[in-house]
Amino acid sequence: MTFTLLIGNNFISNGPKRIRYNDKILFSLEQHQDTNIPNISVNVLDQSNNQIVKVEKNELKECSPELIIKKSDPEHLLIVDKAGEIIFESRILDSKTILVSGIFYIDNSRLTITQNYIILPTEKWIMHDKVNSNNRDVVITNEGISSTS
Repeated sequence: MTFTLLIGNNFISNGPKRIRYNDKILFSLEQHQDTNIPNISVNVLDQSNNQIVKVEKNELKECSPELIIKKSDPEHLLIVDKAGEIIFESRILDSKTILVSGIFYIDNSRLTITQNYIILPTEKWIMHDKVNSNNRDVVITNEGISSTS
């Protein structure tokens, strides 16, 4: 049984492992052996390259005191800033689907994943891609989303 990742209205099926922007890992996914529910692990950095959120296998391990924890359940993590902007969210929609959104800084560039689209640092939007990951890594680039070989 494999799961689907939903990011920015893009469907990545067949158990994606790591989601990358160019060469940098945004987050990693795996399937829980007993429940088959997708697990996410992520280190979210701020613009100054400081870690502000750390999640391991759907469990919030660290969160900057400047952020607000709205939800902290393994099936729904939601961290926002003081203005209410989503810094990181992961939500298990069902046993086969995980939704992820948030703000990721990569080498002083901001990549924003909303529930409707991905905004690249170039300000290009990506939405409505459908990718079969074949249980491999997935790369987000200016050309779109693709599975690695």
